[in-house]
Amino acid sequence: MATSSSLALLISIAVVLVLIRRINIGVALFVGSALLAYLTLGADGFLVMLKALASLQTIKIVVIVILAFTLGYSMEYFGMLKKVTGGLSESFGAYSFLLIPLLIGLLPMPGGALISAVMLGPLTKMYRISPEKATLLNYWFRHVWVTFWPLYPSVIIGAAVVNVDYFHFAAATFPIGVFALVSGLTLTKGMERKFRASRNLLESLANLYPIAVLLLLSILLKLDLLFALIVAIAAVSIHKRAKPGDFKDIFRRTIDKKIILLVFAVMVYKSVIENSGAAESLFTDISLEFPAPAAAFLLTLLVGFATGIEMSYSSIALPLLTSFTGSGMIVAKNLMLVIAAGYLGVMLSPMHLCYVLTAEYFGTEISKTYRQLLAITGITAALVWVVYLAI
Repeated sequence: MATSSSLALLISIAVVLVLIRRINIGVALFVGSALLAYLTLGADGFLVMLKALASLQTIKIVVIVILAFTLGYSMEYFGMLKKVTGGLSESFGAYSFLLIPLLIGLLPMPGGALISAVMLGPLTKMYRISPEKATLLNYWFRHVWVTFWPLYPSVIIGAAVVNVDYFHFAAATFPIGVFALVSGLTLTKGMERKFRASRNLLESLANLYPIAVLLLLSILLKLDLLFALIVAIAAVSIHKRAKPGDFKDIFRRTIDKKIILLVFAVMVYKSVIENSGAAESLFTDISLEFPAPAAAFLLTLLVGFATGIEMSYSSIALPLLTSFTGSGMIVAKNLMLVIAAGYLGVMLSPMHLCYVLTAEYFGTEISKTYRQLLAITGITAALVWVVYLAI
């Protein structure tokens, strides 16, 4: 049975990876889920899918993802992000190319790197930043937070997959962000180091107060993230005296049917994998040929690279590896290794929407930046492995 369930899971993964080239990834995951459910559980597998679709956990995660995007777009819509970037560029000069995407990255939005790229565009000539360097700085620092920040769908879904709260998940994955930041600093070589405190810097940074509210409620006070998001959005609405028409425009951008479909599909796929026992069987089979850490790293890296979507490694690879990462009681260093592999695979993917949009905006080609991207991802991977082996 172990071999047959392993084979069924491999067939399911192959079908998903083929289909995402042709159809929406959410639809592809539903097809893969249905195939795996039928091959391993028979007709009962479809009941497992229906229960996962209707579960309160699934619905809550969908709402959190929508609200996370709503907060980000609200701050952009009301001009708060533009004020932040203005203060940073006056005070930090060329290093705005690091700080602006870093701060904008706190607010996940599909293709969000284009927002920070537009803000940096007028500064490229002023600070003599080449299109290639501007592309890499914007792309890399925009994604430093992806592995542990509570607003990212990949983090929300990842924590749900391994069945732990945000704090335990972030404690394991936070080092990846530190390693990515350190690696990215190599891109600042040769940049002008002239800083001057702008009078309106603090006033500009005050526009980030919704993030401070979120941190206070969800991390320091450990209140539910859903509640924290509602409070932060309400604070922006009251401050900016938002009208119903404003939120009509905002929700037009935040209620992304493709992303909602993907979240539902992820939770269904996770449930089918758990109920079938196929993940444990597959990982056991792979571990007979390769050391478990290497097998887990390569599998997740390939999934991330093949899709170019952050949620892919949490939704496709991570459910396969819960016997390695742990579920409920996690093995922190194993979870760090898996999430790092997925993150690096996505960052290296030529299909990553943020990479493509940033390169197009700055008028360069991915091929001209890829060697340097390989270098900084290599440094990040090396740091992850050193820490993993040292623990």
